[in-house]
Amino acid sequence: MKIKLEFFGPVRDRIGDYPATLTLDACPQTLDALVATLAGQLENGGVLLDPHLRIAINDQLVTRQQTLTLGEGAHIAVLSPFSGG
Repeated sequence: MKIKLEFFGPVRDRIGDYPATLTLDACPQTLDALVATLAGQLENGGVLLDPHLRIAINDQLVTRQQTLTLGEGAHIAVLSPFSGG
């Protein structure tokens, strides 16, 4: 299954060049499994193990308690923590 990846904020700077799409052999069922899979497949992917990062799938933030349902072409966005005023 192919997914689309996008990184925002400082994590984008730390992850470096990344593929716009990535092929997964299996569909992770949890956020932790997805993060571990991405961390293992991407160069510098270890930065994704930061517990403060937020993950959105198809423009919806997901929590660690949710069961994931990824489909072909799912859009995965990784967001660094931020604050504003």
